[in-house]
Amino acid sequence: LEAAIDGVLSGKYKPLDFRFFVGHTRYAKGQLEDAVTKGKYQPIACSRPLVLKQCIQLPKPLWHEVLEFCGGELKEISKLELTKREDL
Repeated sequence: LEAAIDGVLSGKYKPLDFRFFVGHTRYAKGQLEDAVTKGKYQPIACSRPLVLKQCIQLPKPLWHEVLEFCGGELKEISKLELTKREDL
C-alpha cells in the first residue's frame, strides 16, 4: 500500500491504476479447495484491464462482466441473477 501511495504521489502511477477490495474470508485448511470441488466457488482468471476498469464505466457490476466473458453456464447464471435486480 505504501508503494502505491508513493507511486501516485511521485507521478509514477495514476490513482485510477488501483482498485482495492476490502474484506476477507478465512478458511480452515482444505476448506476452500473443498468448496471449489463441490462447485460452491468458481476460480476464474481475469484480465487486469477488466478488473481495473472504473466502476462508473461498467454497465453492470464487475462480477457480472466477468461471468459474461466466461461464457457458457457462468454467463447464464449472470443473466439469471441480473433479472432479480431492480437497481440496474
